[in-house]
Amino acid sequence: MFRKGVRRLTLGALLVAMLAALAAATGGAAGPLTFVTPTPTYSHDGSPDQNPCPGPGVNERHYCLVLTTYNNLKKSGGVEVDLTLQNYDQSTLSNPVTTLNWDSGDNSLAGLALVSTDGPASCSAPLTGGPVVCTFPNLPGLGSGAVVGAHKPCPPLPPGIQPPAPICSTVKLFFSVKATEPDVSFTATADVKESQPNGANVDQQRVAADMLFGTDDSQDATIALPGGSSELDAPARKSSVTFKGGSAPFLAQLQAVQENPTTPGVCFPGINCTGLTLTTDLHLAPTGTFSATNPILWTAVVAANNTNVVAVHNYDAVSLTSSAPNTLSPPQGTSFANCDGVTFEAGKTPIGLQPAPQVYFVVKATNTSFQVASSATGKPLTFSGSAPFSGSCIRIIGDQKTERFTGCPAVPPTPPAPAPAVVPAICAAKINNSTVQVYLYDSANGGVHI
Repeated sequence: MFRKGVRRLTLGALLVAMLAALAAATGGAAGPLTFVTPTPTYSHDGSPDQNPCPGPGVNERHYCLVLTTYNNLKKSGGVEVDLTLQNYDQSTLSNPVTTLNWDSGDNSLAGLALVSTDGPASCSAPLTGGPVVCTFPNLPGLGSGAVVGAHKPCPPLPPGIQPPAPICSTVKLFFSVKATEPDVSFTATADVKESQPNGANVDQQRVAADMLFGTDDSQDATIALPGGSSELDAPARKSSVTFKGGSAPFLAQLQAVQENPTTPGVCFPGINCTGLTLTTDLHLAPTGTFSATNPILWTAVVAANNTNVVAVHNYDAVSLTSSAPNTLSPPQGTSFANCDGVTFEAGKTPIGLQPAPQVYFVVKATNTSFQVASSATGKPLTFSGSAPFSGSCIRIIGDQKTERFTGCPAVPPTPPAPAPAVVPAICAAKINNSTVQVYLYDSANGGVHI
């Protein structure tokens, strides 16, 4: 349904938010950001030769310790470090223990404190920070037929890689961080029960890796920790996103890109954008993290001479079922009744309809089904195919009075202004005759385009 209110707002600034989930759900970004990625580093043994794991042809226990760090996180908030044991040996890895230390010039400058863990290991650390000692359950071996080769990734194996694959066990370590240095240097060791100074086998594994904090002022990321609030900032674009943590830690990212303002592009048929693209990726948040009572807040400074602002939200794709010749139904608990448009994912599109970036208008929508048309007043289009289909709801925010709230300040307060009674909702306040401060609340993760 293309509401008439949009047409009367075309002279104002246009705030466009592309959300990664329907308001009734969280999780699953259509296009997750990738500037924060796992960086694995493999260990070597404790001998003077520092044989790389798993040491085929060397008289030692054949296993690896993999230290995984995450670069480009912010200096304050949360970080994650993963420890993975990979057993290539024929026999069981008995009572393995790992120890993680770190240094940032002065250990206190790293500002790390263990908050929680996720995995089979039992971990502990002093309250003053580091080292973290983790005791793993016994890790089975590959049996008498095992042939040790170069190290391989943990199952599931990519095509073309044959067994024997290692048997693996991973613990994720989540830390609060308040660092004053640009990086943290981690070192980790792994020992097994039969590790002795004069033992027959060399069986300690050692690994070191640096974790670099982010320095790009157009992007920001953190590990959102339970029980607290997080804010990601893009100071180069005078924008931010604020949200509360969920029941478990999760990676959160924000990236800002300014396109050519003279060719801003179309946000929705008939609506032009000014070119600022804020992509917020919170798709790893536990289900139920965000809601009307626990919303997400985006703020941005918009080049405009009035506060006539609307938002266009592109929510994450959900699975759709079809009923011939022209009706689509979303999963139970989601609805397209408030959607103005829809796009379909490539490879998951009903036959006869085009995938994104093609936009279709949602027509004849109810809480359980909807149809699509090529214009706001067009006839429903027919299609064929039996699924799986996948579609993203597009909703225009701010063209209805109930989607607007007033009284927001021209300068964002700390903490931010109270959320409106009903979300999604938008508010804009004039900073001067050429710029306005915009606030957008919603109950689903995603990004903001202006």
